[in-house]
Amino acid sequence: MAKQQKNKRRGGGLGMPVGIAMLVGIVVLGTLGGALWLVFRDTTPHVLYKAFPVGTEGWSSSWSQDSDTCGNYTTSAPLQSFKMDLENLPAAASISYAGYVANMGWKEGKAGAEILPNEIAVQTQGIEAIKASLENAPGLNLEYRAHFPKSGWTEWLGDGILVGAPQSGEYMDAMQARLVVADSAVAMFDAKDGVHIDFSEIFFKVGSDRFNFDLPETSRNLARMYKFAQGSCDSLQMVIEGHSSSEGDAGVNQRLSEQRAMKVRDWLVSKGVNPAKISATKGFGSSQPKVQEPAEGSVTAAELEKIRKQNRRIGVMIQRGCK
Repeated sequence: MAKQQKNKRRGGGLGMPVGIAMLVGIVVLGTLGGALWLVFRDTTPHVLYKAFPVGTEGWSSSWSQDSDTCGNYTTSAPLQSFKMDLENLPAAASISYAGYVANMGWKEGKAGAEILPNEIAVQTQGIEAIKASLENAPGLNLEYRAHFPKSGWTEWLGDGILVGAPQSGEYMDAMQARLVVADSAVAMFDAKDGVHIDFSEIFFKVGSDRFNFDLPETSRNLARMYKFAQGSCDSLQMVIEGHSSSEGDAGVNQRLSEQRAMKVRDWLVSKGVNPAKISATKGFGSSQPKVQEPAEGSVTAAELEKIRKQNRRIGVMIQRGCK
């Protein structure tokens, strides 16, 4: 009997250490789990977006992000409202956006808010154009595009540039957005009299004045030109110049350079740049190369193409600058 009591007392004495050990173990596991979560959690910045299409039960069930398709262009159900938000960005970062709603004009939203309340959205025909802006997000740019049943996907654009055409009667049925690394080489251009600015990577289809939007540099450099023209003073007067490389027929190159300069002018105006800021367009063919082209055979074909690529460019000459 005495032995049993002794063992009982001994067993009771071991209860506290076991309990403490279990508590310590829980704390350790919790700390370890938290540390692993911090290490492996997704910290990548994202842009998020949802759609409210015609003829559906309402908002998309989950947020789309980073080039996901929002909406359904296989059914061509127009979007009546949308909303956007950000994830894993500094607290100061913000996003604002707007949609041009048929018969209602521009409607705006900011950080997770729909551009139209549900009870109004269900009464609209659809959205004809969108624009969005990202602020206080160093090192990142916002790009987006929209799909239209007749014309398909637009080019990737961003930072407040119009996508789609208000009062077109064609309603977008899908959209995409993404964050991209900002071009640190983009300079703040100085709009002074006589200054020339080159936009070397606005690419066109071969032998055509159609933009080559398969190459992302095209839309990004058009966006740079747009920001320059839109952000400069109202009295700005600029001449858009087209240049070509020397290969091919000189007459064809001359005509192409003229047509491409006009194409850029028309694109800027379609995005909202005041046409009064563009005093003229000119084509120079291959007469004003940025880099002198060597004779064929004197360098490799790859080296020659690298030089010619620099000469196929769009430029801006500031005829009257901003004081």
